[in-house]
Amino acid sequence: EWLAVHGTGGIGLSAAILGRALGAHVVVVDVVPEKLEHALSLGMDAAVNAAEEDAAARIKKITGGGAHVSVEALGIPQTVNASIRCLRPLGRHVQVGMPIGHHAIQEVDMNAVYMANLALYGTRGMPSHRYPSLLGLITRGKVDMSPLIAREIPLSLAGAELAAFNGPTPPGVAVITDFTR
Repeated sequence: EWLAVHGTGGIGLSAAILGRALGAHVVVVDVVPEKLEHALSLGMDAAVNAAEEDAAARIKKITGGGAHVSVEALGIPQTVNASIRCLRPLGRHVQVGMPIGHHAIQEVDMNAVYMANLALYGTRGMPSHRYPSLLGLITRGKVDMSPLIAREIPLSLAGAELAAFNGPTPPGVAVITDFTR
C-alpha cells in the first residue's frame, strides 16, 4: 500500500519511518525542502513540496490513483483537506495533528469523503497496551528511530526548542540529554 504523510516533524517522520518498516511505499509532504530531503535520505519513496505544487494531485500521480492511507500530522485545514483529497477510493485518512486555537473547527471536503467512500480516523496517540508491539519492533531491529534525533540539548534549552514550533523547524527532533543545566 501507499502511505502519504503530511508534515515531516517528529510525529510525521515517525509515522513515515514506521510505515516504511511495515512495508508501505511512503510519500511525504512538507513545505520545508530540508525536511523533504531528510525524509528521502531515510528511504522514503517520494517527497512533495506543498508550497510549490498541489500536494493531493501530485500524490495521485505518484501513486497511480491515490494513497491507500494518509496521515495528517499538522492539524491545519490545508493539510487536512490535502490528506483527504490525495486518497484513492476506499482510502483511510488518519488525523494525528491536533487542531487547536482557530484551527479547532475546520471545513472538511465532505464531497471528497462521500464520493470516494473514505474512512476518517482521529487519534490522540497509541494506547499504552500497544507500546510493547512498537518497542518490540525497535528492539528486534525492524525499526530504527535514531534518524529522528537531530539535536541533543540541556533541559535549560527546552523552552527555546518548544518556541521554535511557531515556525518551520529544522529536520529531526531534539532530545534532552542533560537534566543538570
